[in-house]
Amino acid sequence: MTRYELRFNRLKRDLFEIVEALNAAGLEFVLLKGLSHSPALTADPRLRAQGDIDLWLIGSSAYKARDVLSSLGYVPLLNSKSRHLSPMGRPGGWQWRGDLFDPEMPISVELHYELWSDRAEHIVVPELEQFWERKTLRNFDGCMINVLCDEDLLGFASLHLLLHLLHGELPLQRAWEIARFLDTRVSDEPFWTSWRNSHPAALRQLETCIFFLVTNWFECRLRQELETDFQRLPVTLKSWLKEFSLAPLAREWKPNKSEIWLHLALIEKRKDKLRVLGRRLIPIALPMFADRAISRPSAISTLLTFCRQLPLLAGRLLVHLATFFPTLFEGVRWLWIRKL
Repeated sequence: MTRYELRFNRLKRDLFEIVEALNAAGLEFVLLKGLSHSPALTADPRLRAQGDIDLWLIGSSAYKARDVLSSLGYVPLLNSKSRHLSPMGRPGGWQWRGDLFDPEMPISVELHYELWSDRAEHIVVPELEQFWERKTLRNFDGCMINVLCDEDLLGFASLHLLLHLLHGELPLQRAWEIARFLDTRVSDEPFWTSWRNSHPAALRQLETCIFFLVTNWFECRLRQELETDFQRLPVTLKSWLKEFSLAPLAREWKPNKSEIWLHLALIEKRKDKLRVLGRRLIPIALPMFADRAISRPSAISTLLTFCRQLPLLAGRLLVHLATFFPTLFEGVRWLWIRKL
């Protein structure tokens, strides 16, 4: 058994334990990511890297679920500003040693109270609450768990990838999953009819942007009406997708922040555009890390953690400095392209 298979089995055991506790408390929830993405997005769930357990709850249920997790020995690890409560994990002495497949790596849990934050991203995505109404039960090794239906699974995966891209990240495996879905379901007429009828135009517009990107990256098959949807996108979005579609990939060897202009193209209010532009060009907040599962870190342990991660912080600072002026020049160039 591989090291990741050992971790995968731990993930399932912890998930099933949490499911049993939440069911006993009478709390309804939906499993996000992880196991729920197989087989629709990934044929074998063991091939999908999973670092934590994500659950979606409505309203105050998220806080009640936090109390249930506390009774199981979980404690908050980091602060969270949107979409989910603070990630929770069980205390222990584990420390990060650079092994991505360490079977003993703590498994955290994120309790989502929303699938997308209009407030944080300044992009309104309507009717996501309908995803809850369309949830469906699935059997995982004898454990019945609510998951998103396939239409909403594709929508959520697209929004999640878009979120990463807008923040300068590229989870390429997640992009490949969507490309695989588009390719394997290209002839599934009932599915696409249901997808179009259940997702509002504003959501489909965001999904179309992601479909265009992953199609370019992986050359998967795409239905003709989806290509037509791309042609109907606003000019600003089409110009970015045509000019910068490879920028997220190029970032791996040539740092760039081209995704800023995509983000601005998706925002309606000028003041929100300026807020996002300033946040991305001159980031003030430091990244948060949790390299060990401890409930109340002492001042000394916090200082030691910060010192260990200084090289990473310095690297991030250099990237921001190196991309500042090129990003501004690129923005001017993009504005010029839009006028052509």
